[in-house]
Amino acid sequence: MLTRGVASMSVALALLTGMPTIAVADEPVEIDFERGGSGSSADVVLKPKDRGDSGGESGGSPSGSTIAVKTPGKSTCTHLGEKIDCSSSFGVWSQAKECWVQRVSPQPREDDPIWSGHDDGAIYWCTPPHTSGVTIGGRHMFWAPSGDAAGAPVLVDPVTLAEEAIERMRLVAPRIGMTPLDPEAPLLVGVDAWLWLDDRGPRGYGPITRSASAGSVSVRATAKVTKVVWDLGDGTRFTCRSAGTEWTPERGTGPSPTCGHRYELPSTGVGDGTYTVRATAHWRVDWTGAGQSGRITFTLTGARPVTVTELQVLQTG
Repeated sequence: MLTRGVASMSVALALLTGMPTIAVADEPVEIDFERGGSGSSADVVLKPKDRGDSGGESGGSPSGSTIAVKTPGKSTCTHLGEKIDCSSSFGVWSQAKECWVQRVSPQPREDDPIWSGHDDGAIYWCTPPHTSGVTIGGRHMFWAPSGDAAGAPVLVDPVTLAEEAIERMRLVAPRIGMTPLDPEAPLLVGVDAWLWLDDRGPRGYGPITRSASAGSVSVRATAKVTKVVWDLGDGTRFTCRSAGTEWTPERGTGPSPTCGHRYELPSTGVGDGTYTVRATAHWRVDWTGAGQSGRITFTLTGARPVTVTELQVLQTG
C-alpha cells in the first residue's frame, strides 16, 4: 500500500545539501531620504543603486532578493532635558545659542541698527523652542559671520550629513542562507530548516562607520543590525537576535542552535507551489556631530523560494 512519511536521516542530509548555490554579487542599495516637510521624519526609500555607469548590471536586485521601505523615527536633539527636532521650519538647531537658526531673507537694509556697524557677515533669526506653550527668550535677530568663519552659525542640518554617511556605507540587502542550500531542491515536511544571513560582514550586518562633512561641520554615523525578522511563508513569523548559524554537512541533521524552522505542511497548494521566505534586517544608525546626536532606523529585506514536500514511501508485504 501507499503511505506517507518523513524521510530517513540519510535522505534528509542529501536533500539539505542539494546543489551548491551560485554566488550572487552584493547589490548595494541607494538610500533616498525623501522629506515630508520641515521638521518631519522622512520615508527611507531603499532601492538598488544603478551600476550601469561602472559596467555592471543596471538596476534590479539579486536573484530572489527584494528591497523594503520603512519610515524611521524622528532624529532629535535635546534642550533642557527634552527632545526637540534637530531641524524645523525655523532652521537648524544651534546648541550654543539654544535656538533654531535661519538666515534672514531678505537681509535687512545696510543702515539697519541690527548690523551694529558690521559690513560683512549676515543677519540670522534665532527662534527658541516652546515649553508648555511659552516661548523662552523670544524670537530675535542677530549678526554673525558667514560661511566657515569663526563664530559663523551652523546652517547645515546634521541629519542630512548623517544620511549622506549612510549612503557611503553602501549597505546590501540580506542574502538568505537556508537548508536546502539549493533554492530549487525540495525540503521535506518535518525536516529542520536552518536559517542564517550569508553576508554577515560590515555592509550586510554591521557594525560599519562612515563620516560626512560640509564645511566645518562633520557627522559620524555607525550602523548595525539589531534583529532579523523571518517570514517563512506558511504563516510563521519570528525574530532572531543574531545572524543565525550557517549549516555545513558535518553539522548533520537536527534543529539550528540559533535560528530555524520546521514546516508541517507542504507548499504544493500555495501559488506556484513554493513558500517565499523573507528575512528583514532591522538597521539602527546612531550619529553624532555639530554638538547633536540622533538615531535613524530602516529595514532591508531579502527573499528566496523554498519547495516543501512530503516523501512518498511505497511499502509492500
